[in-house]
Amino acid sequence: MRRKRDFVQQCFHLYILLLFLFLAAPILIVIVVSFNPEGYVRFPPSGVSLRWFQAVFMDKTFVTAIINSGKLAFLATLISLGLGIPAAVALGRYQFPGKYLIEAFLLSPLSLPMIVLGIALLFYVNKIGLGLSFSSLLAGHVVITIPYILRTVVGVYRGMDRTVEEAAMVLGANSWATFYHITLPHLKPGIIAGAIFAFLLSFDNVPVSIFLTTPETTTLPVALLSYLVYNFDPSIAAISTLEMAFVMVAMFIVERLYGLQKLTA
Repeated sequence: MRRKRDFVQQCFHLYILLLFLFLAAPILIVIVVSFNPEGYVRFPPSGVSLRWFQAVFMDKTFVTAIINSGKLAFLATLISLGLGIPAAVALGRYQFPGKYLIEAFLLSPLSLPMIVLGIALLFYVNKIGLGLSFSSLLAGHVVITIPYILRTVVGVYRGMDRTVEEAAMVLGANSWATFYHITLPHLKPGIIAGAIFAFLLSFDNVPVSIFLTTPETTTLPVALLSYLVYNFDPSIAAISTLEMAFVMVAMFIVERLYGLQKLTA
């Protein structure tokens, strides 16, 4: 009986290992290919070189796209925080007619195919006369990032002990002071987690961006897609490696400062 249990446990461990290798292999291949010195994609590479990383930062198109994506993701996250936090507190604190319908509507971009949302936003910005501009692109990214802020902050707020707020108000704190000194610190894990998700989603988005970008506002994912139409070299792998490194560094910093377990609790 014990041998059978040990055998099952070993099979389970082997399954976990194979699953990890299946998920990690594409990422590892991309990282290795990015250091290939040849002018074409080759695995395994013939040597090690930073040639393609240098090529990325020497290419004005990629540099501009990286700046556009960073600026867009930062502004979209900032606006989504400004709109999403008050909405999350209102949905978590108050009872009013149509509350769950409003919440479902605000979270609906999570359930809609991004490509459908991108087409709808394209028609909408043209209908209201906004046209294709950085403003319309920013508006589209706010639409797709707000649900992530709302979902994480609402979840944290609904798990919060409301008696702490009530005690603060009984002791003489007004609504704003209670929110700033009591509610907001409790919401910090949800706010940080939502902001991280929103920023990464905006930075890497293709389905919405591809409909709303112009040559002046091209984002990095759209620039990569356009580049792949006519080129296939390790510079794409180099950019992908840089993006993965950025995400890993961001997660490491958050883990050191706050702890990922606290953010996802």
